[in-house]
Amino acid sequence: MSDSGGTLPATDSNISATGELGLLYNKGNTNSSSINAKFNISQELEKWSYQAIANTRYKTSKEADDGGDEYDVTTAQKNFISTQIDFKLASPDERIFIYAEYENDRFDIYDYQTLVASGWSERLWRDEFSEFKYSVGPGYAIAEAKNDEDNDDLQGVILRTALEYTLEISKSAQFRQFISTETDPEYTRTKSETSLSTKIFGSLAMKLSFIMEHNSNAEVTQESLDTETAVTLVYQFF
Repeated sequence: MSDSGGTLPATDSNISATGELGLLYNKGNTNSSSINAKFNISQELEKWSYQAIANTRYKTSKEADDGGDEYDVTTAQKNFISTQIDFKLASPDERIFIYAEYENDRFDIYDYQTLVASGWSERLWRDEFSEFKYSVGPGYAIAEAKNDEDNDDLQGVILRTALEYTLEISKSAQFRQFISTETDPEYTRTKSETSLSTKIFGSLAMKLSFIMEHNSNAEVTQESLDTETAVTLVYQFF
């Protein structure tokens, strides 16, 4: 689902690009460091709109060998990229979308997961302070198992739905709730991101987010629910 929308005229001023960066370093009982980075670009044109997102997360921690020497161990490494194109119908709030995503998680049982979906997208309302939109449609998903894992590849037809609500709390603060679900008769994966952004000065803002990802088909050795709380700096390029 595209983060941008509306019946705005097709000018370059309707393009939006933001970058996020979060760094965390712990020292003491636990020595670790992590980085979260995200880039988001979207634009509204007269007949169509698009959005592309790239996100990466990397985390290391210190461990000691039998001799007491410390060394770095990678404990998380995940890359995600998605894009969506919306084709506007007679009413610009009603659209046909095409969505695609790719995810690579070094510590997942699958080497990569990817899907393509297409269907109906609509903005139910947009006023001075808030906006709500959704998309729903069939798609095809593939999850390729790692060579060293005793698991089968997964592939098949899925149904993808996505909901997004944004609220301008003030001139400098925004609340956003995003939920997406991909499901078939034997599998459901749900992602949720709740965030609050506050402008610091100029084009720089601080963002607090809580992310949940639930996988109904998780292995016995895996938790079915992953959660992440992050504080990042957001820069609005244009």
